[in-house]
Amino acid sequence: MTEVSRALALSLLIALLSQPRTAHAGPTDTPLPTFSDGKPGMRVYHVVGVIKANNLQTDFICTNLDSAPVDIGVEVFDETGALRNSIAADNGAFLNVGPGKTMTMGTGSTVVVHEDKTITLNAGGNAADLLRNGSGRVVGTSKNIACTALIVDKLHAIVDPATSSLPPPPFTTLPLIRVP
Repeated sequence: MTEVSRALALSLLIALLSQPRTAHAGPTDTPLPTFSDGKPGMRVYHVVGVIKANNLQTDFICTNLDSAPVDIGVEVFDETGALRNSIAADNGAFLNVGPGKTMTMGTGSTVVVHEDKTITLNAGGNAADLLRNGSGRVVGTSKNIACTALIVDKLHAIVDPATSSLPPPPFTTLPLIRVP
């Protein structure tokens, strides 16, 4: 290999390695967060099918089953695997949730469920204010957390069938996968 060939190969290698790359790891490979109070998070659940689109929102309802206060957080990822909120910035987190206390975190507000907090999506991944084929994870400072996740129609409320012919709002549960 001539000196010119080596220089050209080295230049090409440097050019290729210096190209910016976006890493979208999703809920299994993205590093675990640290809560804003400095406590490290651990995986409690993974969830698939997180939606924030077409008047549907995803709500996470979690209860502290521990005997001491715990931090509970919800992280959501879009279809590219990009993390769309920051627990460290207190976006998707509840700090010092007392024993037996239940908190609800939503991807947005709904009429039928009371959300204690809602997640604001950042400009990462698809950069849109929606999640179509999203995923998520529940993290906490303890594994003694019980959660359920629901996809909820954000516009409709449950009404008394004796006074209204409107059908109840659609909602469905999402499977939560407990992390050992």
